[in-house]
Amino acid sequence: MADEYPDRPGYSFNAGPPPEASRYFRGKGIRPSFQWDDVEPEEHAVSFTVAKMMEIDLLEAARGEIQKALDNGIPFAQFQKNWRANATLAPWWGEQVMTDPITGEDVVVKLGSPRRLKTIYTANLASARAAGQWERIERTKKLFPYLEYRLGPSERHRPLHAAKEGLILPVDSPFWDEWMPPNGWGCKCRVRQVTRSEGQRRGVASTPDIPDQVLKNKRTGSTQIVPQGIDPGWQRNPGKDRLANVQGMLRDRLDAAPLPVQTAALKDIANSWFVDRLLKGEVPGEVPVAVLTAELAAAVGSDVRVVSLRADVAAKLREKHPEVSADDLTRFAEGVLSGRVLREVVNGRPVLQVFTRGDAPWRMVIKVIADKGELWISTVHRARPDQYEYVARRSGVTVLRD
Repeated sequence: MADEYPDRPGYSFNAGPPPEASRYFRGKGIRPSFQWDDVEPEEHAVSFTVAKMMEIDLLEAARGEIQKALDNGIPFAQFQKNWRANATLAPWWGEQVMTDPITGEDVVVKLGSPRRLKTIYTANLASARAAGQWERIERTKKLFPYLEYRLGPSERHRPLHAAKEGLILPVDSPFWDEWMPPNGWGCKCRVRQVTRSEGQRRGVASTPDIPDQVLKNKRTGSTQIVPQGIDPGWQRNPGKDRLANVQGMLRDRLDAAPLPVQTAALKDIANSWFVDRLLKGEVPGEVPVAVLTAELAAAVGSDVRVVSLRADVAAKLREKHPEVSADDLTRFAEGVLSGRVLREVVNGRPVLQVFTRGDAPWRMVIKVIADKGELWISTVHRARPDQYEYVARRSGVTVLRD
C-alpha cells in the first residue's frame, strides 16, 4: 500500500476505514444530473450524483474512484492523480457546452477542476463516514445513550454551528434527524458518543427550538423546509434517514425510481443495522426487501410492488429457519427479478413462490394481504432440489417464469 500511495505513511495505528461507511457508499445507485440540486435530498441518500455528469459510464468511473479512496483511506492529492489518470474521467475537465435538460438552453459549464474534485471528494467521504458512524451509534447506544455536538478543526465556524458546541442530547432526540454533521458544504462538525454517567454529570439539554426557513428550488419547483444554519440539501441524517428515505422512495415514488437505484437501495437495506436487529428480534417494525416487476404485480392483482418483511415474520424465521440471515435478503431481491416464479391461490389469496437460481437455491413465499393492499414475505427457507418441479405440478399453480 505504501508503494502505491507514496504520500501515505508506511505504518498506521488505525484498523482501516469503517466498513459501515464503505458499505453505505457502495450501496448507492447512479443518478445523472445537470445540477446537484436537481436531485431531491431523499434521493441523495441512495444515489450517487455529480453535477454536469450526465453519462452513466462517467458516473460509474467517478463512483469507483471515490469508493477506492474511501476503502483505502486515500488522501485527496492521490485521489486527484487517480482521477486524472482514469481514461474514462480524464476528458471530463475544463469547460464545455452542454444542454440544460430543464431549460433546453445550451450553456458553457465548468466540468472537472481541482476545486470541484476537492468538493466531490470531501462531500462524499464526509456523508459516507457520517452514515457509518450513525450505524455504530445505533449499535452502541445502550452503552452510550447521548451524543455531544462538537466543532471541527476549521479556522472559522458558522455562528449557528458554534452555538451548538457542547450540546448533549439523547441519541433518539429528533434534533439528530437534521443536525447530524456534516451540516453543509465544507462543514467539519462532528458528534461524540457520551456515556450515561458523563451525560448526567455535564447535563443533558432539552431539544432546542430552531427556526426553519422555507426555500424553493427554482429548477425543480419543489419546496424544502431547512433549519436555519444548515445548507439546503444537507438537512438530513445520512445514516438515520437512509432507511426511512429508501422506504419512502420505494413506496411513494417507485415508478419514478430507476431500477439501478432500487437494486442498490435494497442491497443497502439488507446489509443495514436495522435488518440485522429486526432478524434478531431487537427492533419492531418492517423493512422493504424486494420490488416486484410490473408483470408479477399484475399477476397477483396488486397495485403496489414493494415487498416487506415484518418483525412478526422475522420472529417465526428465527424459530423455524434460523439459517436465514440478513445477507440472504439480497438473494431474494435478485430472485424476484430473475428467479423462477410460481403463482397459486391459497385460502382465496394469490401467493407468489420465488425460487432463486444457483447451487443453493432459496424459496421465498410472497403473500398478498389483499385487505391492506400490501405485499409481505410469509416465509423464507432453503428449497429442496426438486421442490420447484413438485410445486409446479400441483393443481391450480401457474408458472410465471421458468
